[in-house]
Formats: sequence, structure tokens, C-alpha cells
Amino acid sequence: MKYIGKALILSAALVAAQSQPVSNTAKPPAQAQAEKQAPTENPAQPESKLKAESIAAITKEQFGSTFSVTTIMSTSFIVADFDSDGVEDVAIVADSKDPLPDSYDFKYVVADPYNAYFGMGNPRISALFGSADRSRNHSLLVIFGAGKEAWRSATPKAKFVLINIPFDTVEAGRMLTRKKNTPPIFVIKAVESQLMDSAVWFDAKRKKWHWEPGGVRD
Repeated sequence: MKYIGKALILSAALVAAQSQPVSNTAKPPAQAQAEKQAPTENPAQPESKLKAESIAAITKEQFGSTFSVTTIMSTSFIVADFDSDGVEDVAIVADSKDPLPDSYDFKYVVADPYNAYFGMGNPRISALFGSADRSRNHSLLVIFGAGKEAWRSATPKAKFVLINIPFDTVEAGRMLTRKKNTPPIFVIKAVESQLMDSAVWFDAKRKKWHWEPGGVRD
């Protein structure tokens, strides 16, 4: 009778085990605990942080260490085809106390389309104008892209530093040109929250930047 009792208990245990649902993802407790405590390799950073780090690195590589990407605006860069060649370009909002000297080493062109609109467009002189006006202390660093990497290319098509343009933030916009039967071009929309919007655009034929006033804000 003793052996019969043990057999009945063993049979009941086997039936109970077979009746439990099987999980393909179940892991031994020790393995599960170890995986829970193990550090994740190369944790992914937030996309916004990765973008900020990438833009900062590109700024330093293409324009030098005298420029720093703005940290006080919600938008630090915009991407669009500003020279209408079918390749993406970028405009970066940056700060620099003196944008002129590094132009030789880093092969960028300094332009002042805002003051040029009023007939005073020599950047060697007008670079001093914005020092007393905080809204003009930001520069727009524009990289014209080249090849498959576009504006991320190590050797871009062209680089510009646009100074003295007043804005609180920037956006990518579209604008119709005076030429008939031509599509609208991409522009840098410079927004002054307390005053007006304006457009900064590139004349691909003359290879020149322009500033034009837009609508006055209420």
C-alpha cells in the first residue's frame, strides 16, 4: 500500500505539471535576475540630445571653436534646400564674439544681408553694429550640402556666416520669386516675436544673400 500511495502522488504531480500553460519566454529566476541587474550596453541617447551633439560637432568642424550653437532658442537649426540645387542644406543659429578672423582658415564667407538692404553691407564694418542689440548677436551659419551626405559632408559645397539679422527664432519658409514660371524657393524665415517676420534668401545666380522685410506683427 505504501508504494501504491507514492505512485498515486507522483501521478497527480505529473498531471498538475502538464496542466500548467507553457511560456516560451519563461527564464530561470537566476537568469532573469542577472539580466535585470546587468547594465545595458551603449544605451540610446534621446534623439534631441544626439541632434544637438551632432550639430555642435559639425559647427566646430566647419566653422571653428569661436562659434557655439545657441542654447537659448527652441530651434537651433533648420534644414532645407536653400540654394535650389536639389541637395539639403542647413542653417545653424550660433553665437560668436568675432566671426571674421576664422573665415580664412575655415573657408566661409561672412555676409550681412540685413544691413546691405539699407545700403551698409560691408561685414568688416557692420560686424560691430550688433554688439549693443541682443537680437542681432546671433549668427546664422549656413552649409550648402554636397553629395549623398548633403550638409553633413566633410567637404560641403559652400559655407556662410550671416550676421546682424534680427530674430527671436528661425523657421524654413517658401517664397515666390519675381521670375515667371519658376517654383518657390526655400528661405530662412527670421521671426521677431515683438515686431515682424522677415525672409533671408540666397540668389543662386548672383551667389548673394538677401534680406527682405515681411509682415508686421500685431
